[in-house]
Amino acid sequence: MIEVIHYQNEDVDRTFEADILKYYDEAKALLPSIPPTLKIYFSDYGILDYCGLGGYAYAHDIITLSIDPNFKDKLTQLNSIRPTIFHESFHLFQDFTGESKIYSALEGAVYEGMATVFERDHADTFEPYGDYRKTEVSKLESWTQQLRSFGPEYQNEEIYRAWKFYHPELKEQWIAYKVGTWITDQVLAKHNLTVMDLSTKSAAEVIKLYEQ
Repeated sequence: MIEVIHYQNEDVDRTFEADILKYYDEAKALLPSIPPTLKIYFSDYGILDYCGLGGYAYAHDIITLSIDPNFKDKLTQLNSIRPTIFHESFHLFQDFTGESKIYSALEGAVYEGMATVFERDHADTFEPYGDYRKTEVSKLESWTQQLRSFGPEYQNEEIYRAWKFYHPELKEQWIAYKVGTWITDQVLAKHNLTVMDLSTKSAAEVIKLYEQ
């Protein structure tokens, strides 16, 4: 079930409800311990330019969804619902939400990477924010070390947003997502695992597997 606790643009938001329910049920079949009823808070925060949609695991049973009512490519927008619900549902399963404890920069990146690999492998979409395939390995390794080096200063909004969304000095998007996805794939290949094998592991445990 889904329960809408807030509409941003009700006429538009309602048209997505049936698909949200369908895809949450699909995710729940793979992640049975996520809540039987998902609460949806429609917002206008964090919308991605390329698909007119944004998602955020706000709490253990709440996903925030942002839908641009003026986005012209409605088919792309609609097709983005499934991977978004899968991604955020994986966060619910791993308890990586807005109400969770504060994780290190690299741990946060790995949690995003695991969710990205889950949506890629089970919702059949490799979203641009996690697609590292055109990024040099040396750059990914360097970013990994930089994320590892951060302490409490990573909680600074400007620093956090730069590494997670767009770094104006490096002119790079989604660094943390790409690093986390790359690390996850490295672990899967090195240890002959699937993302479902990692689903019950913490990011710290996955980082240890990466380092082995």
